[in-house]
Amino acid sequence: MKQMAYSTALSQATAILIYAHGLIADGCSDYLSTRLISEQLSIPVPTTVKVLRSLTDAGLIRTKEGAKGGILPAKPPEQITLLEVFDAVESGKALFKVHTDVALQGEATDTVKFKLTESLRQAETAMRDSLEKVKLNELLG
Repeated sequence: MKQMAYSTALSQATAILIYAHGLIADGCSDYLSTRLISEQLSIPVPTTVKVLRSLTDAGLIRTKEGAKGGILPAKPPEQITLLEVFDAVESGKALFKVHTDVALQGEATDTVKFKLTESLRQAETAMRDSLEKVKLNELLG
């Protein structure tokens, strides 16, 4: 089965959250630095910064500035859905982009555009429904 390609931001954000929660579960109470997260998860620092900003804006992590700063989870993993993570890193982006600027005109063209757009909207709804059913802690066991 061929896999669809989406942004890697969802998997990177999920990895960051699971890593942070794992360290907390192991007794670490220190804020995690961007550099440490980047090194441990093999995510480039600029990408890590961007993902962390998105997770902060979504209220999934909290940050602290300074030498002993970094990030900590803001919610337990059983309260975070994959949909929340997806929305944090992909907010405002349409999952599917439809090419509708065509020279062809008429009822048949309009019908094709409508049916295609509706099919893709239904697919996106199904994906969002599926992501909403999975909690972060369920990925751990």
